[in-house]
Amino acid sequence: MDLDYLLNDVLEEYLLECVSEKIEEISELPKMLKDINYLDDKQEFLNKTTKCEILDVDENFVDDYCVSGNEIHIQYELSFILQTFIDSEFIWRVQGCARSELTIPDTNSMDWSVFDPQDDNFSDDYDKFKELVHFQKISYQEMECDTLYVMPGISK
Repeated sequence: MDLDYLLNDVLEEYLLECVSEKIEEISELPKMLKDINYLDDKQEFLNKTTKCEILDVDENFVDDYCVSGNEIHIQYELSFILQTFIDSEFIWRVQGCARSELTIPDTNSMDWSVFDPQDDNFSDDYDKFKELVHFQKISYQEMECDTLYVMPGISK
């Protein structure tokens, strides 16, 4: 299978889900907001955040790739809008771009055809194979953040 077709068509949804899931990890939020100094009570909100959820994806694509050994090394870019929560309250709307470097097994080690666009079992297949993605690096660029709600009890 042609690698360009594999990465941009067959695995398009799979890579989007993997990178989105990584971005939604609460542990990624401090990295996203590290250069944003205008947020009031930033550390307190970071400590109390219970959930992050992608609201929208503006753009996502494989920027570059190469094969080394039995792995495909991928540079993937995703522009997103993320909402953060403390319990059920919206706190921040975070917008920016994630540039990730990740690896997946090559086509000799893994039959990626399970993610063929005609396959109707994406959720089941994704759950089985999401552990095959290994993130080497993820960096955040062009980050912006708006406070949506100030929680009672948080100092102002």
